[in-house]
Amino acid sequence: MDNQLNLRSIDLPQAGVQRGADFNRGGDGTRVRTMTASTRRAPSAIDALGEAISHMREKLFPFSFAGWVTLGFVSLLESCGSGSGGGGLQNRVGGPGSYEDPTRLAEAALAWIAAHMIIFVTLLMGAMVLSLLFMWLRSRTIFVYIDDVASGRFDLVRPWGEHGSHADSFFVLSLIVQGAAFILLVLIIGLGGFFVLWARASEWGVGAILMGVLPIAFIFAIAILVAAVLNMVLRDFVAPLQIARNVTAREAGSLFLGMFSRTPGLFIGYALLKLAVTIAVSIVVAIACVLTCCIGVLPLIHQTLFQPVYYAERAWSLKLLAQMGEDVSSRVMPPPPPPPRYEDPSEALTGPIDLSAIDFETPPQS
Repeated sequence: MDNQLNLRSIDLPQAGVQRGADFNRGGDGTRVRTMTASTRRAPSAIDALGEAISHMREKLFPFSFAGWVTLGFVSLLESCGSGSGGGGLQNRVGGPGSYEDPTRLAEAALAWIAAHMIIFVTLLMGAMVLSLLFMWLRSRTIFVYIDDVASGRFDLVRPWGEHGSHADSFFVLSLIVQGAAFILLVLIIGLGGFFVLWARASEWGVGAILMGVLPIAFIFAIAILVAAVLNMVLRDFVAPLQIARNVTAREAGSLFLGMFSRTPGLFIGYALLKLAVTIAVSIVVAIACVLTCCIGVLPLIHQTLFQPVYYAERAWSLKLLAQMGEDVSSRVMPPPPPPPRYEDPSEALTGPIDLSAIDFETPPQS
């Protein structure tokens, strides 16, 4: 009986084990199939957060002033067009009657628009052009920041050009998603305004109007939540998948939907954990801004001063995707330098060794 055991197959547990097969030649010339198994832990949002913090410590320290300022400028540009900023409008309609009768306020606003149509259209078109410009700029810098965080470099020009096609595709998809969300929010606001005007014209009481507005307010809050989640999905997963797979934004979106259908709990847990971490970190950052006499509120200073926070947040989803086999770092890391070439083999650091000239049988003389 032949004592050699040819391993044909091995049944391995399906959870957490990755199987592979190698074919080698046995001593008798037969083809032997050997199985190799490597344990791969299940993806975890908590573990990914810990890996992101470790990555931040490794890449940002020791401190580099030029590097931190560069990353702060990139993350500042990335925040443009994200919808995080906003302004307030002051009510300058005089007289208490404007507050008591909303129909007068609406009629006054429509009358002002009709009398200043050219100014209104110019301001509206200017706002739309600026919004598109900020969205395009944000799409570009999202990929710049991903490249810098994944590779540990402090570049702006190089990744701006390398990922230009990906950023343009991402911009188109973001425009569609955010445009649809904006139209939906405007329709909900219009519905609420129409209801209030109609209720006031019908002489409803304040309590009845508030009860009628509550469902519309709830729908409006849900719409804002959905828009925020979609924006997070685009930035945290679709954009990195574009780099990892070298695909368009639409194809990356399809890849994410497939990943979400297989592990919905993982991504839902990531979103909830990110919300909790964001609230806690925002409180700490706000306290730090107050302690710095509000100097930390200045945009570029803020982004640079708190760069470790933004850096770790950006690396979080990259580490989670890496746990799922979609490693962005392998795509953006610079290639290793080629080995030096020598015209004459004798110039090499280590020349060839002729093992046939060595006598392995005679013991060395002491």
